[in-house]
Amino acid sequence: MLQSIRDKTSGWIAYLIIGLISIPFALWGINSYLGGGQQQPAAVVDGDEISVSQLNAAYARYRDRLRQVFGGTLPAAFDNELMLKEQVLGQIIEERVLLNYIDEKGYRVGDQALFDAIQSISAFHQDGKFDKEVYRNQLASQGYSPAQFEQELRHSSAMGQLNKAIQSSAFTVPTRVARMQELENQARKLRILTVANDTDSVEVTEQEINDFYNEQSNRYMSTARVKVDYIEVSLDKVKQNISVDEDRLRERYEQMKDQLTSAEIREASHILITVASDASDEEVENNRQTAVDLKARIDDGEDFAELAKAHSQDPGSAADGGDLGDVERGMMVKPFEDALFEMQPGQVSDPVKTRFGWHLIKLTNVSGGQTQTFDEARSRLESELKAELAETRIYDLVENLSNIGYEQPDSLLPAAEKLGLKIHTSDWFTRSRGEGLASQEKFRATAFSDDVLNNNRNSETIELSANQVVIMHLNQHEPSKLQPLESVKEAVIQALKVRKGRELAQSRGQELLQAIQQGQTMDAVAADASLSIFNADFIERASSLVDPEVASAAFSMPRPEDGTPVFEAVTIANGDYSIIELSDVQIKDNDATRSAATELAKTLTDANASYEFQAMIKSLTDDASVVRTPVAELVQ
Repeated sequence: MLQSIRDKTSGWIAYLIIGLISIPFALWGINSYLGGGQQQPAAVVDGDEISVSQLNAAYARYRDRLRQVFGGTLPAAFDNELMLKEQVLGQIIEERVLLNYIDEKGYRVGDQALFDAIQSISAFHQDGKFDKEVYRNQLASQGYSPAQFEQELRHSSAMGQLNKAIQSSAFTVPTRVARMQELENQARKLRILTVANDTDSVEVTEQEINDFYNEQSNRYMSTARVKVDYIEVSLDKVKQNISVDEDRLRERYEQMKDQLTSAEIREASHILITVASDASDEEVENNRQTAVDLKARIDDGEDFAELAKAHSQDPGSAADGGDLGDVERGMMVKPFEDALFEMQPGQVSDPVKTRFGWHLIKLTNVSGGQTQTFDEARSRLESELKAELAETRIYDLVENLSNIGYEQPDSLLPAAEKLGLKIHTSDWFTRSRGEGLASQEKFRATAFSDDVLNNNRNSETIELSANQVVIMHLNQHEPSKLQPLESVKEAVIQALKVRKGRELAQSRGQELLQAIQQGQTMDAVAADASLSIFNADFIERASSLVDPEVASAAFSMPRPEDGTPVFEAVTIANGDYSIIELSDVQIKDNDATRSAATELAKTLTDANASYEFQAMIKSLTDDASVVRTPVAELVQ
């Protein structure tokens, strides 16, 4: 919605800072090292304390980043303060150890390099150039001083130097690449004999139905659903309640007249008599006289276009009779443009001197250049003014809505009454499906968050789109519950048939596989069982000719030796039982696979570099003197 809202809450500067200070770890910064406190330290690394306040600052930043990743609401799996703080503390310790190492080894970022890096960041630019005021303001909006930011940038750049050094020394041995390529480029020759899960022939008893329903009761739970009350603030709705007076519209019209005027287009031709840059005064005058003579011939009635074809020295237009097409202001050199835009249609100019030589200009037609009347532009002006006023108004609304919703979390009514906004109530929706605003995943996720669902609190304001913000409160909650057998009986019967059919197919299939393993051919076994064999021929790993379970099993089977097929069986998702015959393995080798090998080598090398960097960090941490306080003791 409002750029100012984004800049204050989850704007580009937050992502920028996170990115700049996260060479090894990606989610929190080392700005927290700059503060201190008198509490029991969260950890001591080689004699340096990491305070609880530093841990809390890093933890808060981590949670904010997670919220951004998950659309504004933490999933339940991440909403565990102790677990997350332990992870954060571990990463801070590793960062401190790494910073100590790069300081000891002399990795440095000089002032000029730091200055160049900051100036290259487009987020700190105004009109394409670095702006010190923009730089300070953007940092301040995130609670940073320039000194803090520059220190973090120095540290992260130094970490980057170390990381780059490790990356540049990493390598992958050719035999590993070749082995990976061989595995990737295999094609395997298969035939498949399938015993189908024939659910139509399966019969079930009432006792089996009851037993299955009780055994699998978790499959027949109704889906939890909710209704929520919500307040919506959108740019379009705010615009509808804004009126713009006549005087303001006319003032805007006068300000925008240039933008409301269409470009004037002049259709022109010319005859060019070129003049060399080092021509003498006499040569310049002779060429001017040539142009004067041609002008006289035109005035006497000769055709301009024919004379241009015969005498113009402009290779781009002479063959077309000197036609230059449509010309707007700014397209031609100034003397040419000045003359052209003073002429009347049908007029031919006297010789005009430019750096290219002498021109005779003919104006054929004039179009455009009209300014919309106030009445014609009124709708556009009114819409633009309303949008500007709405953006200012909506910023205040959203900020106040967020504050009141937080300060009085038990109801939306105080915010609605104070701000003059309407409370809406949604239809029922589940965690995975809804209508209207509940069709949006972010809306549903917020409704099922712990604060809204279990703590009966107002949600945070959430941005659903670029111009729409809502805050919600639980209206009704219908928990998941076991549905009566009568309402799900058909589903129970079908599931039971599938399970019994799978068991029957597997039992029969195992008998057929045993017969094959005892020496019978697959063809003979298939004929005796009145089943058909599917000949898949050679398939690749990602082939869609066979079920994924069959392909996975086929590429896990040992290679056939001495031309003797090998057999394996797998039960696929629908309960069918497939016996696989693998009779041959081929390795593709062509230009495409050789090109892919180069990319694979790079991928493996990059992976090795990452492993080596992480291994180095672990080794440094293991060797460091670290005293760590359990987080559970710190939060008491």
